[in-house]
Amino acid sequence: MENSVETKKVDLKKNLLSLRTFLGFAVGAVVIYYFFRNFDFTAARATLSGAKWHFFIIGALFFYASIPLRGLRWRLQMKPIGVDVDYRPLTHYYFLSMFANVILPARIGDIYRAYLAKRNRNLSISMSLGVIFSERIFDLVVISVFVIFSGAYFWKAIIGTKEGDYLIFAFMAVAMIIVFFIAALAGLPHLLRFMPQKLAGKLSRFHQGLFRYPSRIPIILGMTAIIWICEALRLYFVFLALGANAGFILALFISQASLIIMSVPLSPAGLGFVELLMLKVLSVSGLSTGLAGALTISDRLISYWSVMAFGGLCYLFSTRVR
Repeated sequence: MENSVETKKVDLKKNLLSLRTFLGFAVGAVVIYYFFRNFDFTAARATLSGAKWHFFIIGALFFYASIPLRGLRWRLQMKPIGVDVDYRPLTHYYFLSMFANVILPARIGDIYRAYLAKRNRNLSISMSLGVIFSERIFDLVVISVFVIFSGAYFWKAIIGTKEGDYLIFAFMAVAMIIVFFIAALAGLPHLLRFMPQKLAGKLSRFHQGLFRYPSRIPIILGMTAIIWICEALRLYFVFLALGANAGFILALFISQASLIIMSVPLSPAGLGFVELLMLKVLSVSGLSTGLAGALTISDRLISYWSVMAFGGLCYLFSTRVR
């Protein structure tokens, strides 16, 4: 992975035109077709016409306010290993990686973020990937806890359905990633002496980036919790904007369960699968199909399509090396 980005450009345009990207969007398109085939557009349009738009704006503000927090968390993770970069350029790289993730499958944005840190700040690709991998572990642990504790009722609604199967599969993937993280943290130093020197050097830098500072765990976990609560607040204010009789716990469950599904790289940023999950849970929570559909579309306008639009502008006009 490092060889592919250390001396070469990670070209988003080239990746966008690849077969892998085409297949990712094709999967999303098929799922979205399933989502829309019995959709009541008339009811959804009537619901949206009476929306309280100031609540949409507040929801979007919570969503975008979390991005500088992600840049700051990235900085705090690197400081113990002697790397101190201002959070503002890191926030910029993070947002560009979010843009990459909504247009490309397989979470290419994480590799792109490591590439941006290399090209602009001369940070080791392997070390950055270790930091990003640790960050994902914190994300998945916090998100999983939120899903489990907020979903006591909602689990019953989706167990046995396709949406429930996707979520269970995603939880299994999360568990495997956490096990791999623990194994890498404990086992890599012992394996390095048996590896070729070139590979050992890269894996040593990757291990350097892995988080292993217990005194900083409460800070990183706290910031991670705030970041993903902001995601829940985004959806909660969409509820308020459309007058949905749903509480914050439902918003927490849906937003975090969607993030779990996004961790499985079947389509760009879970395109299609997230919409199906949201519609299913909202419908079984007592909301009409039209209202559930309007809520799903409105929330994804903020969390997916706005990132594509603003991220595209950020990519086109960025003065940093891309």
